[in-house]
Amino acid sequence: ILWLTLCQLHNAMEIEYLPVYTPSEEEKENPSLFASNVRKLMAKALEVPLTDLSFEDREIILSEGELRIFDFSSLLEFNHLVCRLGLRAETSEKQLEELARRARKLQGDRLALEDFAQFLNLPVTDTLTHIHRLFDQCADGRIDTRHFVIALSTICQPKSMKTLRLAFSIYEGEEGGEVQENDLDAILEIMLGVKQVELSALFLSLDSTDAETITYGEM
Repeated sequence: ILWLTLCQLHNAMEIEYLPVYTPSEEEKENPSLFASNVRKLMAKALEVPLTDLSFEDREIILSEGELRIFDFSSLLEFNHLVCRLGLRAETSEKQLEELARRARKLQGDRLALEDFAQFLNLPVTDTLTHIHRLFDQCADGRIDTRHFVIALSTICQPKSMKTLRLAFSIYEGEEGGEVQENDLDAILEIMLGVKQVELSALFLSLDSTDAETITYGEM
């Protein structure tokens, strides 16, 4: 855009001066609130939608490869909540592996909000409650922490195969490292941001005696 602008001898532009915005007492105490309200005012004047995308969101939106994220709306919401808790900045690959180990140890046992807070060593807050609600698929107040760990890995690790390997370590059997078809379905739904994944053709193409399981190597 800058190059095209420089190539033109004449560039037309319109300048609109908005009224001076005087911050309220609450905004003086909270600069983030002040900035947010100014953004809303400018967006309204420009008649454009307002988005709340952070610098970290680019990795979710610009994901590439065969396992790229197709619908990132839910993961963006999850990312904002995780950042609000401070988990995004504090979560390293080693910490993800530790969370995966603990989630595997639960063997699919679903946790209520208080137990989930203890699992993360965090207090129960509105933000944590919102995150817990995102994974409450059965609407019974309990979640599978494996789903949370996979989602956290998806937003923290731009390389999707790392997340897939981590997910297999959570779900795979003790002996051959196999993952059930329904478990792989849940893994990919979270990683890709879709509601349904068709895997029947993949499993039928496998040269395996068990048509309902798959190993990481067969992916």
